[in-house]
Amino acid sequence: MNDIRAIFDIGNETIKAVVFGRDNDKDIILAKQTEPVLGMRKGKIIDAEAFTNTLNKITESFIKKLGGDFIEKVYIGISHPEMMTQRIIEGKRIMNDEVEPDDLEHLSRIVADIANVNNYETIKIVPVARIVDEEKKEKDPIWLKCKKLELMADVFLIPKNYYNGLIDAFDKIGLEVSDIIPNILASSEVAVDYDHKDLGTVLIDIGKNQTSYVIYEDGYPLGYGTLPLGGEDVTKDISIGMQVDIKEAENIKKTSGAAIVDSETPMDVALDIHFLAEIISARYEQIFFKINKHLENLEKDWRLPGGILLIGWGSKTKYLDYLSKDNFKLATFYGKDQLVNIGELSNNIQFVNVLGCYYWSMKYMDEKRGGGIKIWKIGTKIWDFFKKLF
Repeated sequence: MNDIRAIFDIGNETIKAVVFGRDNDKDIILAKQTEPVLGMRKGKIIDAEAFTNTLNKITESFIKKLGGDFIEKVYIGISHPEMMTQRIIEGKRIMNDEVEPDDLEHLSRIVADIANVNNYETIKIVPVARIVDEEKKEKDPIWLKCKKLELMADVFLIPKNYYNGLIDAFDKIGLEVSDIIPNILASSEVAVDYDHKDLGTVLIDIGKNQTSYVIYEDGYPLGYGTLPLGGEDVTKDISIGMQVDIKEAENIKKTSGAAIVDSETPMDVALDIHFLAEIISARYEQIFFKINKHLENLEKDWRLPGGILLIGWGSKTKYLDYLSKDNFKLATFYGKDQLVNIGELSNNIQFVNVLGCYYWSMKYMDEKRGGGIKIWKIGTKIWDFFKKLF
């Protein structure tokens, strides 16, 4: 057994953690654990001790199951309601009429230097494309003859206090974090195949407190977004609209809630099903409207044959796919089977982010980097990453 990696998916409701290993080039699940997250609320660590104790409980469980200090690498997958994404495009003139390694390194450093926002920490800079002479995308432009080279990259940032809280918590239980991976990047690895990325697809991950999405076309991400709205907002709306306790509202949503009402929907004499559907659909329509505005800005509204793919805790509402079709005017599907095969987790959509983080780490992180949170920020690392992406 070698290359043992622990993946922690830090959610606002639960922490899902899985330890993976490799044996004869085969991926194996060594242990898994799900724990209610304590000490965190809406992406803010409000009780550092309680949050650390949750992580420690998971780690101790792994040690008991596997017998000893075994974790070599820790990767964290996160979805955060205040995550920021920005697209940076920087270019330079090619002085010697052909691209040299120094030109690539220079552009990489420029992007890394300007990818900063006050009170935010950059956790990932992901190259999207390298453009030669303003029109031709190239996988590896070194030694190509041209006059101008541009680097397009997406930058992911999270609040600095949340970042510091994560690192401190893992440090206190003796684990070093190798990388922090936005879940929308991770899930794209295993939930969207290349054909859909090429056709044009929107992957929407509706969580408890946030919704993350990515828009693909021609195999490239056109843009990312994070909205501070999720399934919990629907529950609150039901609580207010139907004047019930928040726990009862959650139960009503799970047992009787639907995004639309059709002729087959069972009627409940004690519950106004039509009013309930209006409450639920209003919040989801708000989420879809904001995503659709992004599509309109890209001139891709109604224009993506791959359609909409829904995943996440908040996407389980009945008939949400029909509401999505009506709002986006596109085919809509629920995420079901991942594009990987690792035992029981392969058919459990709740572990899509865990599996995605694992495959991200295997595909783009071939070595352990001490304190290596700012992956792909320095020198040629961005360009090495390009070769693996495409």
